[in-house]
Amino acid sequence: MSNPGQVTMWLGLIAVCISSACYAVLCFNRDNRLARYAARSSFVGFATLATIASMLLMHFILNHDFRYSYVAGYSSRDLPLEYLVSSFWAGQEGSFLLWVLLGAWLGILVMFKAKDMEPQVMLIYNLNHIFLAILLIKQSPFELLLFTPPDGQGLNMLLQDPWMVIHPPVVFLGYAAFSVPFAYAVAALWRREYDGWIKPALPWAAFSFVSLGAGIIIGAYWSYKVLGWGGYWGWDPVENASLLPWLAVIALMHGMILQQTRRKLRKTNFVLAVFSFLLVIYCTFLTRSGVLADFSVHSFVDLGITGWLVIFMFAFLAISIGFFVARAKEIPVSKKGEGLSYFSREFGLIAAIIILCLSTVVIGLGTSAPLITRALEKASKVSTQFYVDTNLPFGILMLFLLGFVPLLAWGKNTVSKLTRKLIWATLGGITSGVITLASGFPGTGVFLLSLFAGAAAGMNLILVVNLIRKKITISSGAVAHLGVGLMFLGIVSSSVYDRSEKLLLAQGSLQNAMGYEMKFQNPTLLREGKGVRLYLPVEVKRGSAQFIARPDIFSEAGPDGQMKRFAHPHIRRGFISDFYMSPVDFDPGKKTHGPGDYITVKKGDKVQFHDYELTFERFDVSGMTSKKDSRHMRVGANIVVSHKGAESVSLKPMMTVGEKNEPSSRVQLPGPKDAYLTLMSIDAGAKTIGFVYHGPESAAKKHVESPPALIAEVSIKPGMTMLWLGTILMLAGGVIAIVRHLPK
Repeated sequence: MSNPGQVTMWLGLIAVCISSACYAVLCFNRDNRLARYAARSSFVGFATLATIASMLLMHFILNHDFRYSYVAGYSSRDLPLEYLVSSFWAGQEGSFLLWVLLGAWLGILVMFKAKDMEPQVMLIYNLNHIFLAILLIKQSPFELLLFTPPDGQGLNMLLQDPWMVIHPPVVFLGYAAFSVPFAYAVAALWRREYDGWIKPALPWAAFSFVSLGAGIIIGAYWSYKVLGWGGYWGWDPVENASLLPWLAVIALMHGMILQQTRRKLRKTNFVLAVFSFLLVIYCTFLTRSGVLADFSVHSFVDLGITGWLVIFMFAFLAISIGFFVARAKEIPVSKKGEGLSYFSREFGLIAAIIILCLSTVVIGLGTSAPLITRALEKASKVSTQFYVDTNLPFGILMLFLLGFVPLLAWGKNTVSKLTRKLIWATLGGITSGVITLASGFPGTGVFLLSLFAGAAAGMNLILVVNLIRKKITISSGAVAHLGVGLMFLGIVSSSVYDRSEKLLLAQGSLQNAMGYEMKFQNPTLLREGKGVRLYLPVEVKRGSAQFIARPDIFSEAGPDGQMKRFAHPHIRRGFISDFYMSPVDFDPGKKTHGPGDYITVKKGDKVQFHDYELTFERFDVSGMTSKKDSRHMRVGANIVVSHKGAESVSLKPMMTVGEKNEPSSRVQLPGPKDAYLTLMSIDAGAKTIGFVYHGPESAAKKHVESPPALIAEVSIKPGMTMLWLGTILMLAGGVIAIVRHLPK
């Protein structure tokens, strides 16, 4: 059977190899027009083939072509269109194809913008895609199944959210963009152009910062909105896998600005460009090799590509080290007499780069703990507190720098001139410090973090206003730094001063908690796709404000047949704080039963009806199939029943299972003579029986109904609006930086 998707991937690999070979010729013969035409045409062909392969996979998903293992594994017939689309990148193979697709599209822009550096830049850039294309052929999304299932396994319920439709493409757009500054850096070493690469590469570094940062923030918001644990960052190893290259590229951006302005940090910037790109590959190895499978809820299982990822990483490391060692003595350094003042913008930028790199290394070591400890002894991971404790000092130092360094001029500065400019930083710090202390002393470290975050926000706020008045494109740094200050204020507020309480909300009853009145209303159970969703509406009042909170619990059977539950919170967003209600569990309650009522009971459980208490002990299959008639068998249940607390009686109602139509037996209950039970159903899978009670009502109605109840965790989370606003401003500063540094 022909496999057009696999054929397309092979043709794409051939095309990118031809492009690389032609660019290699151009590196040594720049005037070879035929080679230039062939190199460009082949790369455009590669991008076209990557697009065709992606369109084929999307076509197979949308048309439910379950001949393909990937389609059967991540989609199903009942998925809405938007989640069918997101099935494309739900698994490893599809996400690698997305990476190749986005990288190919970006490569066309790089190809026509690189100018004189095109041969070397595109050759290095192509090597990245050769490795990715090999991975896709090794583990293809177009692998065929031996038989075609009637339906697919579907998409993980947690991924069926609008934010998860856009999160992976944004992240992989960032990953694809990271290879561009790396390609420019290696090409610059090759060409011995140690300053000329900064100008064309800086907008790409800023683009990497914005795209990967947006992906990280979308993931954090999804976690807060969907998972129901009340948080937005858990220091999960896969979360850190995106954070590490992002921190490295922030350090690279600051180093590039310093080199462009003051001709410093040439060697450092080469190292940072390589470091940030290699971190993308290393973190891909961590998350895709199965190393973190036991330590992260997001990690993928090993698909047999671990060795290729290691080769991928060491190949680029060898290329980078080779060029750097060969050129290290030639790279210019600052001349004597150009000493660095400790009270200057240059020193502040260098200090920020050092802090960012140290934070990256520490987080990287913590994230790599399962890999490191596996080599030494039993694999284990570090605690979440490790990341908090080690990064708190880095956060304090960074915010301290943001409170005054942007005010410094290049070269030497005087304290007297700076003091007059610090009034807004002082006001911001005092304001945040007072509010923090008024809310309760959080500890010295967190207090300092809040104090300097307020100072950074206050100082950069006035800078933003002043710079935008002059020219908006020069405000990029101030806007981003204002966002950082606000983000940290939001982090402190939401993580230190949130209040939460677990409540048992009985249906119909009113309960007060944290200044709110809450009444649990009628729950509703609806079938959705391959599972069921239990809606748990709660009427919430506070003063004149009133709304309905709608948390829910979704249940579905996984591929292994085990039931999985996903709790979705309800969030009422406010300017100062968020109201957050997450369902923990649902108790359906107990009911008294009237004559003729159908009653079910699970093995090992007790049920009360009228004046009786019944315990279902076990099934009884002693009525085996007879040799004369093998079409039926008698099965029953051993139950223990007591009446009004009297001594229990063992009973064994029976029923016929099979083709023979015989009435089910009924057993007389203790107590009144006209009270009986008839066994009506047996479900061995669910371990339940169903029976009908016939008899008088309870004389005194002693058994009061236990209403359904919702167990929920209700939280008040201050500062969330400030946190999200800060992240948006941080990315907005990056967008302005892209525009500012675009080649004219």
